Amino acid sequence: MIYTMRSDIRRAILSKGFLAGVIGIVAVIALTSVTGILKTFANSPHLPSGYHALIVVNVLPSDPVVLAVPIICALPFTPAFVDDMQSGFIKQFLPRTGINAYIWGKLAACAIAGGLVLFSGIVLTYVLSTLVFMPLETMSTEGGVVGASFMLLLGKAAVFFFSGMFWSLVGFTIASVTQSKYMAYASPFIFYYILIILYERYFGTFYYLYPKEWLTPSQFWGPGNWGLILFLALLTLVISVVFTIFARRKLGNG
Repeated sequence: MIYTMRSDIRRAILSKGFLAGVIGIVAVIALTSVTGILKTFANSPHLPSGYHALIVVNVLPSDPVVLAVPIICALPFTPAFVDDMQSGFIKQFLPRTGINAYIWGKLAACAIAGGLVLFSGIVLTYVLSTLVFMPLETMSTEGGVVGASFMLLLGKAAVFFFSGMFWSLVGFTIASVTQSKYMAYASPFIFYYILIILYERYFGTFYYLYPKEWLTPSQFWGPGNWGLILFLALLTLVISVVFTIFARRKLGNG
């Protein structure tokens, strides 16, 4: 099972979809930051200490970034089960691994790749921002400003990671049930947007069912947003169980 999981994870992370997703999230963050950067330079040629991190943190709650999440996290691995079924590869692979190892390998790869593509994109944006803006920042008398800004960014990136895990498995599961690669890429965004509409128009008190809250929490979820991370982990577990039940029936009958 460990070998199967490692193989699938490597396949997901080294895929063109993963690379496209990382580039995509970097591009969305960068383009959304342009207006704020121009305003900052218009007011002063000198940037405050920690600006290179805060410019990334401040743009993460924006609509372009938030709405891009369910699209980008679906790119690396969501059609994997459909590809295996339609290509016939599963007939060669399954006898060597067994049903359980195959299922958990696919789930682990899809979840990790879906979360890591967002996390990696955010961290890469931070690295690029550091190279561009840190030389222009004023030196702070408080030595912990840069470190605190970086830890804040990592906390935000961690929330994006767990949200990406869940939404990638949503696309993976729906695509597997419908046997449609189109649904692999489209279904996370469709359900994401449906939940946003339901919350904003009808169920404004149920903030825990609001996808934007899962990315940029405005409510108290415990210290360090651990409550939110546990909530997303629980949702990920639920959708994993749904896929496992379906896949066992599908592969057992096949």
